This record gives sequence, C-alpha cells and structure tokens, in this order.
Amino acid sequence: MKKIFLFFVFVLLAAGTARAVPTQYGATGLISQPTAETLNAGNICVGVWCNYSYVDQTEKEALILPVGITIGLGTFFEMYGSYPNLLFNDDELESGRGATNLGAKIRFLGKRSSRFKMALEGQALRTISDNPDIDGLTDYMGRVIASLKLDTIGFHVNGGYVSTESPKGINYDDQVLGGGGIEFFPTGRLRIIAEGEWRSSKLVNGDDYTEVSTGFQYYVSPHFTFNLAGSLGLEDGAPDWRVLVGFSGCQGIGTYQHPIPKLIESAPVAEEKPKPKKKVVKIKTLTPLTPVVKVKPAKLSPVAKLEVKVKPKGEEVIIDPSERLKIPGTRELQAINVTPVAPVVPTAEKPVIDKPTRVIVYRKFKMDELTFGFDQYSLTEKGKKALALIAEELRRDNKWFVLRFDGHTDSTGSVNYNDRLSLKRAIATATALVLNNGFDPNRIFVKGFGESKPVASNDTPEGRSANRRVEILVLVKKEE
Repeated sequence: MKKIFLFFVFVLLAAGTARAVPTQYGATGLISQPTAETLNAGNICVGVWCNYSYVDQTEKEALILPVGITIGLGTFFEMYGSYPNLLFNDDELESGRGATNLGAKIRFLGKRSSRFKMALEGQALRTISDNPDIDGLTDYMGRVIASLKLDTIGFHVNGGYVSTESPKGINYDDQVLGGGGIEFFPTGRLRIIAEGEWRSSKLVNGDDYTEVSTGFQYYVSPHFTFNLAGSLGLEDGAPDWRVLVGFSGCQGIGTYQHPIPKLIESAPVAEEKPKPKKKVVKIKTLTPLTPVVKVKPAKLSPVAKLEVKVKPKGEEVIIDPSERLKIPGTRELQAINVTPVAPVVPTAEKPVIDKPTRVIVYRKFKMDELTFGFDQYSLTEKGKKALALIAEELRRDNKWFVLRFDGHTDSTGSVNYNDRLSLKRAIATATALVLNNGFDPNRIFVKGFGESKPVASNDTPEGRSANRRVEILVLVKKEE
C-alpha cells in the first residue's frame, strides 16, 4: 500500500497542464459538492486530502486520507473515482466517508465557456468497513447538477436519489440528497467557497446528514491547487465539526485520436505487362551569353512578421467607452514590469469615443505567448521589443485610428481565471505602449476574451501555444 500511496503523490507533484478542481470525491467541483463543469479532454487529475472530524456526543475523532482520480474523456464527459482512506485505520464510517466510489458525469447543457450549465452524474458506492455485515454493500446514486457562473461569482445546486443495499436483518431506506454551493473569486488565483450538503437517513427514524462548510482554494499554478475548509454538522447524523486540507493537480495525457479504419478494401489492380523502354534523347543546356542573376525573395521585416492579415472588406467591432484603458498604479506597474519613460499626457481634450461605436479593423498585430512568462502577465524583454516595433510602425500611419488590445488564453484553467488573465495581459501590453512609447491613453481600449476565441485546437501543445496571445486591433471609423 505504501507503493500505491507514493505513486499517487508522484503523479500529483508531477502534474503539468490543466487547472486542478476535483472535489474530495473525485468529481470536478468545489470542496465536496460537484458542479456542472467537466474536466477537459485528455487530462487526468489526482487529489490527496486530509480529513479530520470530531463527534462531541461520543467524543470520537476520526482521521482519514482520501484520494481521488479524475479523467477527462471529452469536452463534456469525465470519469472519476476515490478511495476513502489511505491510512487504513478503520475511521471511514466515523468520519462520514465510509465508501469508495466510481462515477461519471456528463454535461448535457451548455458549453465549457457558457455561464449556465447542467450535468447528470451517476455513482456506484461500495461500503468499506471492518464490520463484515455491511462491508461490501453497494449503493447506486444519480443526481442532476446545475451551475451558473457570472464574472466573479458562481452558484451551484444539485439533487438526487440513492438506491441502497441492505444488510441481512436490516431494511435500509433509499436516500434523497441535495446540496450546493457558492464560489467567489476575489482574485484570479483565489476561490472562496461556501457549500452545504443534506442526505436523508438510511435507517428508519434515524438522523439525517446535514453539513455546511466554508473554505478556499488557492491556485498555486494552473495545474496545482491547495484546498482548505472547515465544516459544521447541523444534525446528529454528521460529525459535529470537520477540517479538510487537500492538494490536487492535473496532467495532460493526450487527445484520444485514433486512425479511421478502412471500411472498403481496395479492388485488386491487374498486373500490367512491361512496356518497351523508349530511347531517351539527352539535350545539352546551352550556356547563356549573359550571366543569370538569381533574385532572392525579399525578407519580411520584423514588424511585418507581427502583422496579421485582415478581411478585405473590413471586420466590424463595437468599441465601448467602459473598455478605455485605465493606467495602473505604481504597484501594478511593478507587477507588469513596466517602467514609465515619460508622464502620461493625453492629447485629446475630450474622450475620443463617448458611446458604443461601430468601427472597422484596419490593421491587426499579434503578440505571441513569449511576450509573457508562463501563467504570467508581466511583459518579457522580448515582448517590450516587439511592442516597440509595432509602435514605430503605427507612428508612420497617417490615418485616424484608435487601438484595442484583445487578450486571449488557451483552455487550460477555469473560465474565470482565463478571463482575468487575458484582460491583465491586454492591460499590461496597452500600458507599456502608453508609458514606454508615448501613445495617447484616450485612444486605447482593452478587452479580455479568455479562452472563448481560439485560433487553433486546444488538444495539442502547438494549438494551445497559438491561442495564448494578445492581438492589437487598429480601428478606423466606419464610413457613413
């Protein structure tokens, strides 16, 4: 068993590409309650938890070490399982986690980036106990989950039914269960959680299980999460209080692409008789009277490599005044690695755009992921040089224009986290253009799109790399 435990710890520490958000039971969600989210395709998550609980009435304490595994099998489907206690100290039932589970979740409503989603979940739960009368009993659970995520807050509810297996001499009642939670993102890396759970009792005239908890998850990186929560039992069927500490991580394992099998065998090809060889006449190449000058193709300038072709007729976008760049304070400037070269001097007497305005994309530049460090929004030296080239090119353009900086990410991580990261990168790039290159902030707008506008597949490292970018749109007025 020690080898199994060390294997789980190794996988956890070696995790690498996707934000880890499994619950202590394995399903993607909060601390204990599931959400309608599903793990992205080609990722595996491992979570190890320390679960300590105490019952005042019996003065009994329980310490268990649950472990869970989650596998994303599609953009809307995941499978998972958990084992309640790697300590093997027979505290499982006392803690309220007396079963190992194997389950699956299917999101049937809403895309991964949608605000509202719904999912169906099914589990098989097998009781683990040193009591031979109940050890091995298997229950089957099904429930419906709904999730609503706004910009910084999310709401999740679920309800379901458990078909129970009874031991000899005792008739267990089937259970009804419900739960849910609220999540709040004060920052991109921190998620504060409050959740509750209720289950009816298996025993006739027994106590129901009701527990409420609060805690937080801190995203150490897009692939490693620290969890901490405390809970209170509101009925005698649950421990009086509990403390949960967990570590979870994820690793990309592939895209599940298989070759398409042949459905029709090719017809046999008749053998052809060899044809007589034709006599080949060699023609000598005459030496030209004047030397041939080989013309080398013109090399693209560094700034031309950053420019992206736009549609011939022009792509229309709407600029909103609320998206105008606000120059960050001194502390934020240090975070994004921007040192002001000169004070900001707006040249416009009044806002260039004071109402939502439809404009045309005249030119477009793209700054790739090397503009920033991994999971960072501070500009690298390469990013500053690329921005200086674009600034010099824009100074040569005599058209009236405004600029919008669009931030984008790949699908690694939660939707909320990616939305914030993309906006921070857009703000960092736009701020550097103003403070280091002297552009008017009244003509600059910023917007974060997160993972919603990929230009390549997120199933491959190359595709994810292409999706991590900041685009600079040069916008001109639409001709009336």
